[in-house]
Amino acid sequence: MNNPIRIGLIGCGDIAVTRHLPALQASPQVSIAALCDADLDRASQLAVQYEVALATSDYTQLLDDPSIDAVVICTPPWVTPHLTIASLHAGKHVLCEKPMAVDLETAMKVREAEQSSGYQVQIGFTYRHGPLLETLRDWIRDDKLGSPLIYRLGIFDEVWDPQGNPEHYERISRTMERGSPSIHDGAHMADFLNFLTGSAVADVQSFGLRTRSEFPSSNYDVSVIRFENGDIAKVEIGWFMPRFPAGEFEVVGPRGIAIFDRTAQTVQLKSETTTQTVKLEEEYFESCFRIQLDKFIRSIRTGERFVPGTKEGIASLALTKAIEKSIQER
Repeated sequence: MNNPIRIGLIGCGDIAVTRHLPALQASPQVSIAALCDADLDRASQLAVQYEVALATSDYTQLLDDPSIDAVVICTPPWVTPHLTIASLHAGKHVLCEKPMAVDLETAMKVREAEQSSGYQVQIGFTYRHGPLLETLRDWIRDDKLGSPLIYRLGIFDEVWDPQGNPEHYERISRTMERGSPSIHDGAHMADFLNFLTGSAVADVQSFGLRTRSEFPSSNYDVSVIRFENGDIAKVEIGWFMPRFPAGEFEVVGPRGIAIFDRTAQTVQLKSETTTQTVKLEEEYFESCFRIQLDKFIRSIRTGERFVPGTKEGIASLALTKAIEKSIQER
C-alpha cells in the first residue's frame, strides 16, 4: 500500500474548517502534517482537534519541511496566488481554493511557476466533481437536449446581517473591495459553463447593482453570455441581501430541459418522450470535497495532469473578468 500523502493546510478559515479539514481527516490516503494561519491560536486549536503535530503562523515553516508532499491553500484570492507560487517553488503540489487569483496577469504567473517548477496546481472548483454534473454533461454531449442550448444559472449567498454576524460582514466587505460577487462566486459558474459548453465565449453583456450605497462593489450582477457554438447563458449572482430567492441551474434546448437541483441532490432530464432522474445518495457537498481530494491524491501519485488545473482556472477567471469589464463599462 502507498504511504499516505503528507499535506499541509494554509488558511484555517470557514471553508477549511467546515469542508477541507473533515475531508482530509476522513481520507485514508492522507496525513495532515501541518496547519498554518495568520491567527496562531486558531491554527493551534485546530491542531489539537485534528491531532496535527505542527501549528504555525509562518507559512515558510510549513513549506521548508521536506516531508510535506502537498499543500491545500484556503486563503483570500488576492493572497492565494503568492502562496501557490511559493509552494510550487518549495516542491509542493497545490490544491488551492477558487478563484486562483483576482487578475489574469497574476494567474499567468502561477501558470508559469507551475511549468518551471515541475509541480502542479489543482483549482478548487469543487462542485464540478461527481456524478450529477458529469451526467448533465453526458446528456449535453449525447445531444439529448438538442442545440442551441440556453443555460439559466443563479446563485445567491452571503446573507447581509451586519449586527448579527459582524465578522462575516467585515470579511465579505473586504472581499467585495477586490471585486463583485462575479469574481468570487462567479468562478464556479464560469467553470460550470466552460465544463458543459466546451465552447469559447463570443460576447458578454453584464450589469451590476449596489442595493446599498455603502457596498464597495455591486452586490448583484446579471450577465448574458453568448458562446461561439450558438449557446447562450443567463447568469445571476447576488450577495448581501437579508433574504434570497432560490437559485437555479437549468439547461433548456429544443428537445427538452435538464434541471440540476442542488437541494434535492438530483439532476433530471425532461424531454418529449422521457423523464430521467439521477439522485445523489451521499451528502452533496461532502461528496464533492471527497471526490476532489481523491482526484488530487491520484494525480500526485500517477503524475497525470491535475484537472481542473491552471488551464481551467485561467479560463474561468477570463470569463469573470469579462463580466467585470462589461459592468464597469455601463
